[in-house]
Amino acid sequence: MAQDRIQAVVDRFADELGRSVVVNDPEVRMLYASPHFGDEDAVRIRAMLNRDAGAKAIGHVLAHDVAQWSRPGRIPALDEVGLQARVAVPVRWRGEVLGMLMIMDADGSATQDDLDRVAEVAAEIAPLMGGDARSAEATHSEATIAAALDADPAPRGAALRELAPTLRLAAGAPVRVVALAFGPGGRAGRDAGEIALRHAVVAARSRRRGEALHAVAGDVGYLVHTGPAARSTGDLVGEARTMIDDVQDVAGDAVLVTAGVGDVVDGLAEAWVSARQARLSATVAGRLGRDPVAAWEDTGVLGLLARIPSTELDVTAVPAPLRRLAAADPSGRLTETLRAFLDHAGSGPAASEALFIHRTTLYYRLDRIRDAAAVDLDDGAVRLQLHLGLHVVDLMRADGRDPFGTTDPT
Repeated sequence: MAQDRIQAVVDRFADELGRSVVVNDPEVRMLYASPHFGDEDAVRIRAMLNRDAGAKAIGHVLAHDVAQWSRPGRIPALDEVGLQARVAVPVRWRGEVLGMLMIMDADGSATQDDLDRVAEVAAEIAPLMGGDARSAEATHSEATIAAALDADPAPRGAALRELAPTLRLAAGAPVRVVALAFGPGGRAGRDAGEIALRHAVVAARSRRRGEALHAVAGDVGYLVHTGPAARSTGDLVGEARTMIDDVQDVAGDAVLVTAGVGDVVDGLAEAWVSARQARLSATVAGRLGRDPVAAWEDTGVLGLLARIPSTELDVTAVPAPLRRLAAADPSGRLTETLRAFLDHAGSGPAASEALFIHRTTLYYRLDRIRDAAAVDLDDGAVRLQLHLGLHVVDLMRADGRDPFGTTDPT
C-alpha cells in the first residue's frame, strides 16, 4: 500500500539524518511520523499523542505560507507553545500541494546537503501521496457533505443518495448543524481562511462523542452532529465558542468570525434546514455584534430579518411612525418605553415592571407616543410594524448607520 511505502521512506530518511521527520497534510495535521531522535519538542509530542499540533502552532506554521515555497525553508521557533525550529518543504504532485515534509532543526545545524535531501525525499513521496489521495478518498467527502446541506433539492438529493450506503444513520435520528462563518472583511486570504475553518471543525469533531460530519464551503465551516450529541443547545453553543477561538489562533485575532447553532431536525434529509438556520444565526451574531455565537431558537424575528441584505436596510426600511417618534424624542426615553411595551405583548404591568416605573407613568408615556408617532397602539398590525421597525433600527445601528437619516418622516 502507498501508506506503508510512505512510512518506510519517512523512517529511512529519519535514520539517515538522525533527526525526527514528519509529513503533515496542508492543514498541518500529522499523516506520517518517524520515531523520535531525542530532538522532539512539546508540539511534536502533542501531535503524536493527539494527532493535533494545537491551534497556535498550526497558525504559526501557516503564517509562513509553506505551501507557496519552491524549496526547503526554515520555520522559526515559537517558544510560547514549545515549538522548536523546523525545516519544511511542501509536497507537490501535479501542481497540487498534498502536504509538507518537516525535519526538526532546533539548533539550526541542518546543512545545505540536508536541505537538498529534504527536497529529494519530498519529491520521492509526492507520487505516492498523490496515488494514495485518489485511492483512499474519504468515504464522505466535504463536497458531498456540503451538497447534502444545500437548499437546492437536486444536489442535495444526489449527495444524500451517495451518503446513504455508508452513513448508517437511523431514520429520524436527531441531527443538528453548527455553522462557523467569517464576517465581511474578516479574512486575510482564502486559503488561510479555509484552513482555519477546517482546523476548527475537525478539532471540534474529534472532541465530540458520537457521530459527526464536517465540511468547509467557502467562508463557512459546518459541523453536523447526529445522535444524542445534537440535543444540547448549551453544549453546542459552548463548543462554538471554542471553535471561534481555534479559528482565531490559526488565522489571527483580527479576523471577524461568528457561529450559529441550528435547531434539531429529524434525519440527515432535513439537515439543510438546520444548516440554513445556523448560517442565519451566525449572520445575526455578526450584524449585532453582541455575542459571536447565536442559537436559532434565540434569534426570534432577527432570524427573519437576517435574510435581508444589510445594503437593503436603509432609512426607508424604518416605518414613518418610528421616524416621527425619534424626531420628537431626542432622549430616546419614549422609544425605550415603546420597545418595552411591545416586547411584553402590550402588557402594561409587565412593561412598567421592566422599566421600573409606575403604571401611571407608563400610560402617560404611551399617550405621548400615540401623539408623537400618530399611531393607534391598540391596532395589532401597527404594533407588528413598529416592533419589526425597532429590530431594523437595531440592525442598522449595529452596522454603524443612522437609522433615521434625513428622510422626511411624513
